[in-house]
Order: sequence, then C-alpha cells, then structure tokens
Amino acid sequence: MPIADVLKVLKQLKDEGTVRDYLVFGSVAAMVHTRPFFTKDVDIGIAVESDAEFMTIFRRLASFGEVAGHSVVIQGTPTEIFPVDISPIIQDALLHAHRKLVEGMMVKVAPPEHLLLEALRVFRSQDKGRVFLLDDVTDREKLRSLFRRLDSEGVLGRRYQGLTGKAP
Repeated sequence: MPIADVLKVLKQLKDEGTVRDYLVFGSVAAMVHTRPFFTKDVDIGIAVESDAEFMTIFRRLASFGEVAGHSVVIQGTPTEIFPVDISPIIQDALLHAHRKLVEGMMVKVAPPEHLLLEALRVFRSQDKGRVFLLDDVTDREKLRSLFRRLDSEGVLGRRYQGLTGKAP
C-alpha cells in the first residue's frame, strides 16, 4: 500500500491552503509506534470548522482518486478522512501530535496514548487487539492523565481494566 502517495496528496492540500491541519490516525499511526501489521486503509483526521469545509476538502481529495463509500482511493490506497471533532480524544491528539517519519515524510501522528483511548472508545474487535499493542509503548503517566481528562464517565477505564487487567 503506497501510504507515501496519500501523504504527498495531503501535503499538497496543506501547501495550497485547502487543509489547515491534519494528523495520521488509526492503524498507520499505531504502526509508527509499535510494529508493522496489515491495514487496508489510511485514516486521516482533518481540522475543520464546518461541514461545508469538510465537504470541500473531501471533494478536493477525491480529485486525486476515486470515491468508494466513505473513502477516497488514492493510487490503490483507501483513504478515510474525518473531522477531528468527531471525538474529543482525536481533537486532543491533534494538539499533542508527534512529528514522525512515515514512508520518508515528516507528518503529524497521533500519540500512542490517544490511539489507545480511541480504540477503547470505538471498541471493535480489531481495536481491542490494538489496545494490547499500544499498551506496551505508552507513557503510563500520560495515559493516566488522559484517562482523567477524557474519560469523565469512566467507561474507557472500565474497558481498559477489563481487557488488560490493569487499573487505568
């Protein structure tokens, strides 16, 4: 999967001013912090102020490939973009993103602690497995801080403890 092709398109969109800010999320971001594994797409969180702005970005991204459901396929790589405000965890991840080298390009990548919390929020079977991968590379104090700030109802903490047997 040519992830670099997707990242080049996003850089171009940022350079031209179509995209203000973005970060790599999901499986690709998890691989940056852990180890390579199979993923079928690239997830990109985009900072937007309105649905109209998001649709403008989506249409511009679509000019580089073809739309397939909620994704744009760029050079054979399904690319799912979403507004970062779909989750307070993702919004916070953009503010605390790490700059990492991904396929030869420096990009903002969600920190492992945010990826772990978002996996707990979404809680699909593949997300449960990702919790274990990310748990090995998280900064425990940062993770505890995120649980305090972003898990006011304790749902994520209970899911974490149920999966890992560890207190959040």
